[in-house]
Amino acid sequence: MVWISFDEHVFRHSWDKVVEAALRKYPNPETPNVSSTDILEREVDEDGKLISRRIISSYWSNVGTDIVRGLTGIDLSKTVHALEISVLDPKEKKYELTSKNYNFLNYITVDERLTYVPHETEPDTTLLKQEWCISVQNLGFQSYLESMMGTTMKSTASKGREGIEYVISQIKEEMEKFATPVVEEMQQLAVTTMKEFNSVQSKLEEAQKMLQEKNLQDELADFITKASSQPDRKSDFSSS
Repeated sequence: MVWISFDEHVFRHSWDKVVEAALRKYPNPETPNVSSTDILEREVDEDGKLISRRIISSYWSNVGTDIVRGLTGIDLSKTVHALEISVLDPKEKKYELTSKNYNFLNYITVDERLTYVPHETEPDTTLLKQEWCISVQNLGFQSYLESMMGTTMKSTASKGREGIEYVISQIKEEMEKFATPVVEEMQQLAVTTMKEFNSVQSKLEEAQKMLQEKNLQDELADFITKASSQPDRKSDFSSS
């Protein structure tokens, strides 16, 4: 028997923001069970889709793993490695991730699929569709273990979503920290430029004033020179 379940969640953020956060999801304090991520391969195909393959290492330490250990003797609290394949399609605005554990496969197989798409009816929001498929083999209590592990994973899915929200807030803070010095620098530049402009304008006005005064002095000197060169008409009249 196989345990299958579905769930949905709406992020009150645009698809671009959510996907950027999903790409930068680890590490974050909301999902401390994820110990490392290692990129194996990353490529852009002929359709412009970004395809990535990476190893996600995490710990399955919870009530469910304790029950499995009690019933079967298998310790699932050790590091579990999963192969994750993601396809980011910027044209269709779709980001899909599938993952499967590759240790403990003789006993438990966990397939998970996450799909991020813009919400069809709510602008600037993003819909996350999440699916799980869990199967147990070579152990007793198969149906019980599948249901118990599936229910546990589904209930802890909120931690992953909180991780997305955390990363979004971190990105926002980074942008604000980056923008603040730039704004301050632009403001300071504007103040300095205005001071320089006022200084230049003042010097121009002073130069114009000096030029006007010089022109006036030149005109006055020229007038005096011309006036002194004219004959004394009063003197001529008297002599006559």
